[in-house]
Amino acid sequence: MGGRHHISTSSASSSSARSFLSSFCSAALRRKPIDLAPSSSSSSGSLERRLGAFELVLLGIGASIGAGIFVVTGTVARDAGPGVTISFILAGAACILNALCYAELSTRFPAVVGGAYLYTYSAFNELTAFLVFAQLMLDYHIGAASIARSLAGYCVSLLQLFPFFQGNYPSWIGHGKELFGGVVSLNLLAPVLLAVLTAVLCYGVKESSAVNSFMTALKVTIVLFVILIGAFEIDVSNWTPFAPNGFKEIVTGATVVFFAYVGFDAVANSAEESRKPQRDLPIGILGSLLVCITLYVCVCLVITGMVPYLDLGADAPLAEAFTAKGLKFVSVLISIGAVAGLTTTLLVGLYVQSRLYLGLGRDGLLPSVFAKVHPSRHTPLNSQIWVGIVAAVLAGIFNVTQLSHILSVGTLTGYSVVSACVITLRWKEKGDIHAYKMRISSWCEGVTCLVVVAVSGFAAGACYRFGGPLILLLVFFLTAVASAAALYFRQVYAETPGFSCPGVPFVPIISIFFNIFLFAQLHEEAWYRFVILSLISVGIYAFYGQYNATSAITDHYDPISTDDA
Repeated sequence: MGGRHHISTSSASSSSARSFLSSFCSAALRRKPIDLAPSSSSSSGSLERRLGAFELVLLGIGASIGAGIFVVTGTVARDAGPGVTISFILAGAACILNALCYAELSTRFPAVVGGAYLYTYSAFNELTAFLVFAQLMLDYHIGAASIARSLAGYCVSLLQLFPFFQGNYPSWIGHGKELFGGVVSLNLLAPVLLAVLTAVLCYGVKESSAVNSFMTALKVTIVLFVILIGAFEIDVSNWTPFAPNGFKEIVTGATVVFFAYVGFDAVANSAEESRKPQRDLPIGILGSLLVCITLYVCVCLVITGMVPYLDLGADAPLAEAFTAKGLKFVSVLISIGAVAGLTTTLLVGLYVQSRLYLGLGRDGLLPSVFAKVHPSRHTPLNSQIWVGIVAAVLAGIFNVTQLSHILSVGTLTGYSVVSACVITLRWKEKGDIHAYKMRISSWCEGVTCLVVVAVSGFAAGACYRFGGPLILLLVFFLTAVASAAALYFRQVYAETPGFSCPGVPFVPIISIFFNIFLFAQLHEEAWYRFVILSLISVGIYAFYGQYNATSAITDHYDPISTDDA
């Protein structure tokens, strides 16, 4: 009897495990129809459409250009020389490929917020979308806290430039006071700044857009003034030699400055608040990126033309260059511009986070409290307060700047998946004749090719990073080319309404390859963070997300057949 009871219990346990796994797989593969996306906002209230094309361009610029334009241009120039200009052009060209992908998808999903998460949900599946959200959100949370601490430090430094405010400020006010061997780093001003910006964002998108527009206009004006003043101090002999350390340093510089352009994707998350999203979102995404590229290139030309690249400082190269020319007053302007730049970057970062939480709250992958929209202010109040609290706690207690080496994982992951979404959402069925002999569908064949491109990009990046043989680098590159050829010849691509990314599938493929190539250049701890966070996210989804996803999701959606968003 005992033996039969034990066998029965084991059988029931095994059956339960199989049932859980079957349920998990079924839920994980669910997709969100494009035509059902607008209706998901009706239950919790919708946001207010107040943003035009000009506001969206300023939103993208505000997210992209921070204090880095006054620092990273000079620090990279110390290695690449005047060729840093080419580094910024190459990085900008790579970002344009990503921006074209975002621009197309923003016109196909003009009704609701979500950005990369929403695109992934419709193009791939529910679990992949949740993983993309998790990777992006960790970047946003740590990034917001880090920027807040930097902004607090810049504010204190700026105040000390004026005699009235000069004095000995306690370190815990702006720069941070380390306790317990550096485990804790108290900073009072950073949470205060976060509280102010969170209040502005909670008040309304019109008001927060006005603050962003003013601060962005201020910093762009300062940058233009710095460029104009610096242009009269250029000595063209400083541009020779143009690439003193060879083209490889220019390419390496491009991998570093690529992240200086990150932020244009924030525009895609404002879809539900754009007055004419199908027209204005591509303008906002591409327009803001082109403005940023132009400003960065001009600053590079000025800073490398004013002083020899070897004389550039490490901490404040642009300010030191003007001081060396006897133009110390420009340093004050640069400090003001840095404060304005960090303010807009932080403001837009908090804005994007709340919209992502809103999207997942509506879809049931997070608690419904995140789905609430204030009836009169038309802002996701709960989500906005939550992201403000998280950033304030991190910025006020921990020195999160030490975690900067594990950032950018979410950005590169999001960019790569969005590029893949453009391809998969364009596919049309060709029939069984083009499927593998093992009866793999055409869609699965295409996804396999995309994975091969990504793996080849990572392998090529690792080979480049660790000095592998050139022949091996060429093999990985040719593997990606072969996969691209398979995607081109073995798939049929439909036309899309609204803005259309040119050169599909090649533009998205190049984008994926380069993004994952950059991923391989990140610190090894960033790779560990990617794996660990993915495993944690799968666990959260398995025990919460799969059971609470809204009923608007269907298990039998064909992403290829819906192209009339």
